[in-house]
Amino acid sequence: MFGMLDYRAHKLYWIVFIIPNIILFAFYIFGLPLINYAIGLELADTRIIQILISLISLFIVEIIWLMIIFRPISKLFHFAFSLFVDVIPHNGRTKEEAQLVVYGGEEAIRLLALNKHPTTWTDDLKNIPKDDWVQNWFFKDAVIRRLDLIQVEYSFRSEDSPYNNYELTKILEENDMVMGRFEKYVSDTTIRTSIYAYMVFLLLLIYNPLA
Repeated sequence: MFGMLDYRAHKLYWIVFIIPNIILFAFYIFGLPLINYAIGLELADTRIIQILISLISLFIVEIIWLMIIFRPISKLFHFAFSLFVDVIPHNGRTKEEAQLVVYGGEEAIRLLALNKHPTTWTDDLKNIPKDDWVQNWFFKDAVIRRLDLIQVEYSFRSEDSPYNNYELTKILEENDMVMGRFEKYVSDTTIRTSIYAYMVFLLLLIYNPLA
């Protein structure tokens, strides 16, 4: 085992596990929809019943995938990496925060900085939209305006003023800058990945290629 600073360990983790993670991602997007679609074809002859069975299978198989396959594999990756690399926290981070940096890189570093009091924020947080292509393309200006608003608001407050979700929501509501439901959903990578898989599943049901 050898020691490595957390942000450098992230680069090594990315190199070692990029291909396995791509395989897992591709299987979730294309493999699971195909499995659910095929289950409907296998268990029924009537088209309507096939679709109903496939829809039921969609939820059951996804739960099995997340709980029994994906999460254990992810933990296995983390465990295998920890056997060879001793992650050293950098820039005053805790061990738990350092682990987040190993898996999330610059995005995790910025999120950790965002969770601190706005009086400690730096200009690097303006790069938050770059961590997600949807935010960067469609909501970059809105994200930066929210960050500027919160930072300016807290610049007039005392250092011990509360910084929590309630206060943030209140500030955004008063300035009509609350994140909309659509933006929230499409900017969430987990939800967006599910949307990709559901779209593939829907296309399989519509075109029925294995009929």
